[in-house]
Order: sequence, then C-alpha cells, then structure tokens
Amino acid sequence: MKIFITISRLIVGSLFIVSGLIKCNDTIGFSYKLNDYFAHDVLNMEFLIPYSLALAVFICVVEVVLGVAVLFGLKTKLSTVLILLMMLFFTWLTWYTSSCLEAQDAAGRLGEEFNKNCVKDCGCFGDALKLEPKESFYKDLFLLIFTIPLFIFGIRNKIPKNDKKQDHFYIIGSLILIFLFGVLYIGWWFSLLFSIVLFGIVYLLKHKMKGDWLTLLAAYMLSLAFAYYCLQNLPFTDFRAYKIGDNLQENMTLPPDAQKEISDYTWTYKLNGEEKTLTDRGRGPKEYDEIIGVKTEVVKKGDEPKIQDFTIESEDEDLTQQFLAEDKLVIIVCYSLEKAETEGMQALKAMTKRAQDNGYPVIGLTASGQQKKKEIQDTYKLDVDFYLCDEKVLKTVVRANPGVIVLEKGTVTQKAHWNDLEDLEF
Repeated sequence: MKIFITISRLIVGSLFIVSGLIKCNDTIGFSYKLNDYFAHDVLNMEFLIPYSLALAVFICVVEVVLGVAVLFGLKTKLSTVLILLMMLFFTWLTWYTSSCLEAQDAAGRLGEEFNKNCVKDCGCFGDALKLEPKESFYKDLFLLIFTIPLFIFGIRNKIPKNDKKQDHFYIIGSLILIFLFGVLYIGWWFSLLFSIVLFGIVYLLKHKMKGDWLTLLAAYMLSLAFAYYCLQNLPFTDFRAYKIGDNLQENMTLPPDAQKEISDYTWTYKLNGEEKTLTDRGRGPKEYDEIIGVKTEVVKKGDEPKIQDFTIESEDEDLTQQFLAEDKLVIIVCYSLEKAETEGMQALKAMTKRAQDNGYPVIGLTASGQQKKKEIQDTYKLDVDFYLCDEKVLKTVVRANPGVIVLEKGTVTQKAHWNDLEDLEF
C-alpha cells in the first residue's frame, strides 16, 4: 500500500499542478466557463457571476498549492481533505454536464422539447486540452482511485513530511510526469519550467525555515503572480484558434480529408397499406406509398472547423472575407462596449492614429448595439467603424475588453491587451 500511496501522490500532485497552471494561464477564460455554469438555466447561481473572476483565480492557484502540498508532504491532513472535496465536486460537475448533454441528445432524437441549457465542456484543462464531458467524468473517476486512499492515509496522519531524500525523489518523479503530460501530451514547455522554479523555491524554504505555512504561502504567491501577469497582459501561452501565426480563413474551413458526420436514418413509411421501418444512411426506402417520419442518430461525429462563428458584419452585409483578404488590418476587439475598461478605451485613440499613419486600416468588432457604438466613438473621439460579431466569439479572440489583433491577409501577426498597446509595431 505504501507504494500505491507514493504513486498516488505523484499522479495527483503533478496533475493538480499542470491543471492549475493551465487555468492560471487563462483565468479570464476559466471565469467565462464558471459563468456558463452559474447561468439561470444551468445551476441557477447567478448571484455568483460578479465574483466569477475572483473565484477562478482562487481555484486555480489553490489547485497548484494543493499539488505542491501533497508532493512535499506539507499539511497533508488538510491538503488531502481539500483535494478529495475538489475531486468530488468536479466529478459531480462532469457527471452533471455529460448527463445533461445525453438528455439533450435523447430529447432531440425523440423530437421532444428540452428546456435546460447544457455546458459543452467543463474547462478542466482550459483550451489546452479539450475533453468531451464524458471523458472528463471518466478522468475524474480514475483520479478518485488515487485521491480516496490519499484522503484515508492523510486523515490518519500516515503521510509524513518528506525528508530531503524523499523530496529529491518526489521532485524528480513529478517533473518526469509533468514532462510527459504537460510537454509531450499537451505541448506546453512552460508547465515544466514553472514547476522547476516552483519546486526549487519550495524545497529551499522548506529546509531553511520552520513552518509549512510559509512554504505553502510562497507557492501560493508565485502562482498568484503568474495568474496576475496573465490577467494584466494576455495569456502567457495562447491555445486558441486566434493565436499569433494562425490564419483565420484556414481555421474557418476543413481540409478535404476531414472526417464527415455519419448518421443513421430510421424511416417510418407505408407500403401497400402496411407500416414499415428502414434504417440506412440517408437514402430512404426505394418504394413507399407515404413517408410517415424519419429520425436521425449520429453514429460518428464529423470534424468541425477550429473557428465556426467569427464574422465581421455591418447592418446590411457580411464583410468577413473582404476584411480578412486585406494586406494588413488592425481590429479593436471589444465584446461589450458597455463593460469596456475606461482606461483601455482612452488608450485606443493614440494606437489608432499610429496604426493609420502607418497605412493600417483600423476597424472595431463588438456585440454592442448601434447606439452604444456611436456613443463610444463620440466619447473617445475614435475614428473607427465598429462592426458586429457574436459576444462569445469575441471573448475567445482576445482575453481583454478592449484588446487588439493585427492581421496580414487573415494571419494573426500581433495581439495585445489594452495595457500593452504601446508594444504593437506598425
């Protein structure tokens, strides 16, 4: 059992660190996911929406700290209790999400109305690793195999504080797992580099100073500093389909060899006065007197473009392809002009003039209405035409309100938070 507990500490601790870091990298994205769950037609906890960003930061930072605690044997009684509570909650959440989607699909097949809204994924690993809700649920069940014994041993004070030799073992073992999962599987070198620095600081403080709390506080502050940096700028690593180097037109289309959706069609029809059924891939019965109905069931989902709903629309027409074909283009992204940061809006005028003076057309994208667009143009003296795009899409394009992306023939060459507009090169 001792070997199993050792393996459990390595797996749970390493996974918590990587998972927490991914969410620290994009706490705004994680807060959007929390808002989806807090909505009135999901968990009906709208009173928490104003606190979603603070909750997102707290959860992801604590996740990293708990990973450190279980690896180094710090406050193991408390840390294993908190880990189990988090795992039980996330297991319930992924079960709830997957069950909702299954019920929604079943209602669709039966032609029945489904009034609940379902969250498509839990956001466990942000945009770095997209898992189907059912996959996330099975992942959490698998982790409970390791988490429950950790809780039992921790609550009985049978997980002692590591000595130096044990620390060396857990540091090396965890770094290997983080390399395998964070680097080789997800492709994020930063997870390994951050962990090396984190482990080094924790190790030095643990053996130089008395008290576990100070060591854990250092891990908390380092993780919090990383989350704060990403909040005040942009995510350190962009995992979305609008990252620098990506071409938006290419991400809006599928390659010729993409997997197409495969569906079974169940036809109900009458032939010679007799009611019959036939299941095929869409051709239907060759002979019939009357088609009574048809039901479809997806057997295998088809591939989807990385970008599906990005548009640049005026009141009259869709101008997406026209603008994406421009040799160079600056887009001010502001998902909500009503919620835009005042300081950020004030900084746009100088950036806009600098871009236009260097031959860059500048446009705005927002989900706000025409009256608010005019008000913003007048208030901040912005010589920019604002076009329409879906709010959720704009939140994905850039994690700032406002933010800016620079395109060359549809390829993203620069992105900036409003704090960093002076860094843009034109």
